[in-house]
Amino acid sequence: MKTSHPLTVLLDTSFLLIMLEQRRDIDEELRDLIKGPVRVATLDMVERELQRLGRTRSSKTGGLANASLELLKSRRYSILTSGIETSDTDAAILSFSLAKNEPLAVATVDRKLRAALSRLGSQVIYPKRQRGLLMSKSVPPVRLK
Repeated sequence: MKTSHPLTVLLDTSFLLIMLEQRRDIDEELRDLIKGPVRVATLDMVERELQRLGRTRSSKTGGLANASLELLKSRRYSILTSGIETSDTDAAILSFSLAKNEPLAVATVDRKLRAALSRLGSQVIYPKRQRGLLMSKSVPPVRLK
């Protein structure tokens, strides 16, 4: 399937934290998984969630959250506006992925979010245990006529 748009990969908070914790290179593993143009992005909600987690500096998670924010900045990943009024980051990701008309995959470790995205027909990327990423097959959502 040839498209004029690169595949947008939306990074979730859980995905960023796990990849950094395991000292894995997101760009490299995405290139290995997806043969073709990729645009790595995240939502403003994820950025805010990372900032909130980063304020708890004493914890390991706080340090990883700050490192994630630094990574977003240094790699110049796009920060997209979720366009939804909610404090639930997962809900924002779900609604954003439904509203997108271009190729989109969500990178997450969150099982509930993965299941919800799969039911909606969205592609999901998640890390294997050691190295490498997996992508769920895209299943078109059921459209009622």
